[in-house]
Amino acid sequence: MQSNEVIDATERFVAELHGNDHTGHDVAHLERVRRLAEVLSDGLAVNRLVVTLAALLHDVEDRKLGREAGLVKRHLDSLDVSDALRRHVLDVISETSYSKGSAPSSLEAAIIQDADRLDAMGAIGIARTFQYAGASGTALYGESSAISHFHEKLLRLLDGMHTEEAKRIARARHTFLLTFLERFEAEWNGSDI
Repeated sequence: MQSNEVIDATERFVAELHGNDHTGHDVAHLERVRRLAEVLSDGLAVNRLVVTLAALLHDVEDRKLGREAGLVKRHLDSLDVSDALRRHVLDVISETSYSKGSAPSSLEAAIIQDADRLDAMGAIGIARTFQYAGASGTALYGESSAISHFHEKLLRLLDGMHTEEAKRIARARHTFLLTFLERFEAEWNGSDI
């Protein structure tokens, strides 16, 4: 298969799986991660096909979404790609999750980690946090809430960026998170009135 055919088949696969997602792990998220990963890859010696496939497939088996293990491997096995490419994509995806705390073992993995985490920051990250909270029945404020997620994860993402371009983008998005939290706290506590 040509690279464009492999990508087309993967786009169809994730569209079917993520098409009705309401947790913030939808096709739009995958496309933003893909776009970010492409920008982060510019000028770097990376396998662009690995980056694209990992960006599109990185949430297929996310445990929060409750899907069975092995879906990504089965999809890749259905494509006419080399064993080395298949293994590389699987390795990159296995290192993407924030909760696993994996250090990237390749530049492609660093790029996908950065791209996925950048989409958890800024205005989109805020929207996705509340979308996931609503879909999962998580409280808005308090312990184990949407707002506590900012402190437990989102505000820590800046320090974990790997590529210089991701660090640049993350600084602006991090500042926006802080501004939002300050305003949210003021309104929640009534100190703005």
